Amino acid sequence: MSKLPELQIGIAQMIERNLSRIWLAAAVAISVAFLTPAAQSQQIRNLPAPVVAVIDFKRAVEESEAGKSIIKQINERHRRIQKEIAADTAALEDTKAQLEQQRAVLAPDAFKERWRAFQIRVQEYRRGVQTEQKKLDLMLGQSILKVEAKLAEILRDMAQEMGANLVIDAGPGRGNVLFSDSKLVVTEQAKARLNKILPDIKVVEPVLKQRPNPQTPRLQVPKVQ
Repeated sequence: MSKLPELQIGIAQMIERNLSRIWLAAAVAISVAFLTPAAQSQQIRNLPAPVVAVIDFKRAVEESEAGKSIIKQINERHRRIQKEIAADTAALEDTKAQLEQQRAVLAPDAFKERWRAFQIRVQEYRRGVQTEQKKLDLMLGQSILKVEAKLAEILRDMAQEMGANLVIDAGPGRGNVLFSDSKLVVTEQAKARLNKILPDIKVVEPVLKQRPNPQTPRLQVPKVQ
């Protein structure tokens, strides 16, 4: 039975999917935080001069202690479930082999009844694997989302402290920033704060109401007829 490769720390696509609504909300909050009510009413005519901070948001999430902990927990659960699937598959294959041997000595009706019972076991087995895969998808997505949300809060606080009114995500694929002064980059500072505020996160059992996550390691299911 082949093993899947470990889920890599590079969870870029998953972060891209979850990031948009969090990042947009954080950016709006940061931009508005420094405007008085009077200024807000005239913001189109009286835009403030930009004070910029730059971050690689994905890298901060991926390299954070909480982010690495999530990946470790997901991989551990994946390996455990994969072993259970291997054991269940072997048991089903043994049952199938025994039935094939009994075909010649059992009455047709008796064989059909036993074969029908075996097929029910196979269907239950497959449903169980699908349920576990959905859980893995949810556990990864919901846990990473918590880290992203906390990082967005941290960035808002940092922007207020620095007097920045614009925070740019300059990570790969996120924007078209060709150059920025290293003094503007706050990735390491934000990651350090994230590690202090959220040093770890427990991956918990989810409620099964989410689409599959393409970044979750796939469970390998041998075919049982």
